[in-house]
Amino acid sequence: MKKIKSRRRQRIVTQREKAYQVIRDAITFGDLRPGERLVEEKICEMFKVGRTPLREALRQLQMEGCVDVLPNKGAMVSKISVQDIENIYSLIAIMEGFAVEVAAKNIQSSDIKMLSNLLNNLNIDGRKGNYRKWIERNSLFHSYFPKQSGNRYLSEMVESLRKRVYIYRFIAITIPNHIEDYISAHEKILKAIANGESKAAGIAMKKHVLCVKGIISEFLRNTRL
Repeated sequence: MKKIKSRRRQRIVTQREKAYQVIRDAITFGDLRPGERLVEEKICEMFKVGRTPLREALRQLQMEGCVDVLPNKGAMVSKISVQDIENIYSLIAIMEGFAVEVAAKNIQSSDIKMLSNLLNNLNIDGRKGNYRKWIERNSLFHSYFPKQSGNRYLSEMVESLRKRVYIYRFIAITIPNHIEDYISAHEKILKAIANGESKAAGIAMKKHVLCVKGIISEFLRNTRL
């Protein structure tokens, strides 16, 4: 009996993870828009998941700031004001800039080679318009430095803030005429690291994130999502 319950619970966890991933991806890539209601029956049918794992996934997404659950209205994709987005990106800029400066002091040549390969593939994705792959590799690049900083709390805080503006990272890459700016910024960061200029690398990362903030906020102020 215990084994049966354990297997059942494992299936629920697996379904919850599946529901979490597919809903987060749908939000990230614009299939579910800010303010859109998440009707359980419709979502279950759309993504082939049960109600219990769906509700658990929605609770996790609510904790991450991606979903709002309102009394008598149910769940809906969170809408973030432009001011909140600007505030979040300002914090990310400070923390990621600091993370790069700290991590750069201990980065080895093998790390630089790995990051260089990552950026090469990232550049190809961006120029080809393969935005989903760009998001994956860009996330790896940006999350690398907080993780390598040796400060677990810094890494957790950056990850938490990034999750709150996940959808806007996709918007940033799809706004025309900025891909080369992002590529150039990444290359400046890595070049400073390779040259042992940790402070310059941190400044370059901060400047890059603030630039993205400006691009997104300008776009949103002129667009109704």
